[in-house]
Amino acid sequence: MPAGARGFQIADVAVLGSVLLAATGHIMIKAGLNGATSAAAVASIARRLGVYFSQPYVLLGLTIYGLGTAMWIFAVSKRDISYVFPITALNYVLVALSGKLLFAEVIPLKRWIGVVVVIIGVALMQRTTREGSR
Repeated sequence: MPAGARGFQIADVAVLGSVLLAATGHIMIKAGLNGATSAAAVASIARRLGVYFSQPYVLLGLTIYGLGTAMWIFAVSKRDISYVFPITALNYVLVALSGKLLFAEVIPLKRWIGVVVVIIGVALMQRTTREGSR
């Protein structure tokens, strides 16, 4: 393949998969913690953590996040980290949107502006080079 004409490859799927799974894992953990309201009444940190880790959504979220980490490891093994890492900033976008849509979080205008800046930044960094394969 000529330089600069790199096609969509399995490493690209791994990068995008790691971003999606990381964001999904974070959201699942948050959903599980929302269900652990009794943990706030528990005095000791160890007992509070026990309550948190007994929540099915927290465990599912950690598992999903772990799968995303495995995909990340694969992606970094195939691409330069300077190419791949900026894409992970899309987690901010996905988590902010999910917080708004799933948890009815109020997101101020300045935070939305920050999300737009992240999107523009990721797009600019990815347009500067299509290299990054190992």
